[in-house]
Formats: sequence, structure tokens, C-alpha cells
Amino acid sequence: MDDISSNRDPAELRKMLDYLGVAAFLIDVDSHDAFRLAAINARHEQLTGMKHDDVAGCSVDDLLSPEMAANVKGNYRLCVEGRAATDYREVLDLPAGRTYWHTALVPLMDDTGRITRLLGTAHEISDTLHLELETRYQSTVLSAYLDESPDGILVVDADNTMRTWNRRFLELWSIPEAVMEARDGEAALKAVTDQLVDPEDFIERVKALYASLEEEEQGMRIDMKDGRVLERYSRGLHGPAGVYWGRIWFYRDVTDRERMTEELRRLSQTDPLTGAANRRVFMDVLREEYERARRYRHPLSMLMLDLDRFKQINDGHGHAAGDEVLKRFVDVCTQALRSSDCLARMGGEEFAILLPETDLHAATRLAERLRISVAAMVFAGADGPFAVTVSIGVTDLDEEDTAEDHLLTRADKCLYAAKAEGRNCVFTAQGLSQCRQHPA
Repeated sequence: MDDISSNRDPAELRKMLDYLGVAAFLIDVDSHDAFRLAAINARHEQLTGMKHDDVAGCSVDDLLSPEMAANVKGNYRLCVEGRAATDYREVLDLPAGRTYWHTALVPLMDDTGRITRLLGTAHEISDTLHLELETRYQSTVLSAYLDESPDGILVVDADNTMRTWNRRFLELWSIPEAVMEARDGEAALKAVTDQLVDPEDFIERVKALYASLEEEEQGMRIDMKDGRVLERYSRGLHGPAGVYWGRIWFYRDVTDRERMTEELRRLSQTDPLTGAANRRVFMDVLREEYERARRYRHPLSMLMLDLDRFKQINDGHGHAAGDEVLKRFVDVCTQALRSSDCLARMGGEEFAILLPETDLHAATRLAERLRISVAAMVFAGADGPFAVTVSIGVTDLDEEDTAEDHLLTRADKCLYAAKAEGRNCVFTAQGLSQCRQHPA
């Protein structure tokens, strides 16, 4: 790294940085509080809107607002004072607009041990809580900060022989270092595949990449037996004349990101208070089940349920008590349903249950069981115990239905009829009702 540490020609520095597949930059360390931008590469220009010829040699203070310059210089000082690679997140207002970055810095020293430059690489990150690798490191400068990378990195040559790797690669894969030092590819592959949920797919994909020298891989998901999720990026390495040198592999642990994504997906599909499906999910399921029932002439029924005088519960016993009623109501319903049934909170105290492969008679019996179970619940209120009741409308698929909305509308009408009957009732599409003997 002598050239990149001491070379002062901006054009030459630009060429060196262009070997990197990520946005890269060099910072000259003039003093504890003075930093100049020595060079940026083409990828940096593309992502930031800055131009190398315009910014090379400029002070950080001249390029950024005072507040941003102070934050940026603070990170630079941490790297210089710690004399070690460092990474951090930052938000910058650049010509390309406001952008979010995960930046890594590597200190470069002269012969006396003084840090004269910082080599930086930056990955644009999403403000929706997950990071994505934008580009890959090239092997020409990988050795400068190989072991400081958060990714597990493996480089193989044109003969598919393992040449170099970093510590993170061994940590991610739990491969004995002795196996790697011996360049024992078969032993290393076995150690890897023993940890995979789908080893055959892994091997097939690796072979395909080795057979296609020009192909890049971006974001290949790898599921591990221990529950972790890795993400793989790979690209071929080529010399100046286009000669194939080998392939570089990047592995990143994205378990937390995947769990967060799954949690966000779950939250987008469920009611956060009760855990029941939300209206959007219910309508999607209704559409699918309606089409299936019509196609195969199978029975399909629906229940619309509304907790009686729920506003009085909130007003008289408090919203905490109302929340507890909703949660226990969903628990009672869930215990009575099959895995193929769909329970959803449609809004407020109104719920719907879709019952595939269920005729009107069976749906009505289920509704009555639910009505009785709900009426048997007792809750502790501020003024003493209290009970709740539920009104239920029941309908099934009619031969004259031409859309799933017809089923939903009919179930709503049955629910309103149950309310009109005095509440705590089950009212079916055939005009029959089952109510308790005293008004709710």
C-alpha cells in the first residue's frame, strides 16, 4: 500500500481507488482537526453526485456544512486516535441529495508510524432498517483491510484453489483454521455443507457460478441449521487484459435483519393488540377461498362477530379492560378454530371468521358455541366483575354469488339482524336466530 499511502497525484490516486467495486475515498490527515479529501473513485461520484476534479484537495470544512463537517471529522479523529479500522453510520447532504451511509475507515501510516491518510469505503444503506451490500471489494486492495471487514471473505484462484480469507469467514462458517491453512477444499466444503439446511442447492449454485466466469451473484440467501441466515455476494476477478484470475465470495450474517423483516411482515398482517389477522389479510384470504370454493364447488361459510355494547365497557371500565376483553375474545375464538380457518379483526370490536370446507349448519353450530363461550367469560372491572356478549351473523356461499363481496355483505346483514334481535344472538342467512332468553 506504499503508493496509496504516499502518492500525491490525484489522477493516480483516482485510478487506484477505481479498482474497488465500492464507493471509495482517501482523506489526507493534515492535523488533529484538519482533513482534506485527496481522491474519490467513479463509484463514489455516481452515488454522491460529487466530481473528483472538483473536490480533490478540498478541506472537509469546505465541502460540508459546519454541523456535518464536525460530525465527519469526529469520526476521522476516532480512527486516527484509535490507530485501527473503524466503521460507523452517517447521514450526509450531498449533491445527489440526503443519503445514508455505512462508512469504514482504515488508517494508513508512513515509515515513522504517523497516520497520514485514511482509506474509506462507503455503502449506501436504507433508512427502512436493513443494510444492503451495493458492490464488492476487488482483490487488488483487499489485503489493506481484509480482516477489518464485517463480511466473511474468501478468494479462490482460477483453479478454484482457496487463496485467502479473513477471520470473519472462519467465524461465520466455524471451519477449523487448520483445514483452511491446508487448502483442503473437500474438507472445507464438507464443513460448510454440514451446517446448511439445503446443502444440495448450495453446491449446485456454487458449481454454476464457477462454470459462469462472468456471472455476479447478489444477495443469495443461505439458511443455516442453527437458525442463522447468511447472504452471499460473489463476482469473478479479472486482470487488465480480461484474464480470469478467480472468484471472490462475500458472506454476511443477516439474521437480525431477516428477523426484523419477518417481524415487520407479521405486524403488517396482524392486529397488534389481539394478534388476529387484519382486514387486508382477511380480504386476500377471502378472495382466494372464494375462487377455490367456486371452482371446485366446495362449501364456504363466514361469521361476522361484534362484541355487544363495547363502548360501554370502555366508558365504564376503562380502555385497559376493553383491551383485555378483545384479547381474551380472540383467544376463545382461536381455540375453537382449525388451522385452515381465518380469524380477523375488521375494525374496533368487529371480527370476521372465514370457514373453508364448512357448510351453513356446521358454521351455525360453531357460532353458537362461540356465543356461549363468550357469555361465560368474566372480567375484573374497577367497579367489580362484568361479563360480555357477542352477536354473530352467519352465511355461506350462494350459487348466485358472483364476487366474494357478496358473501361479506350478506354476513354483515346477518350480524345487523342479530343486533336487532336483541344482541347475544346468532343469526343465519336463512333468517333463523338463536338468542339467549334475556336481553343483552
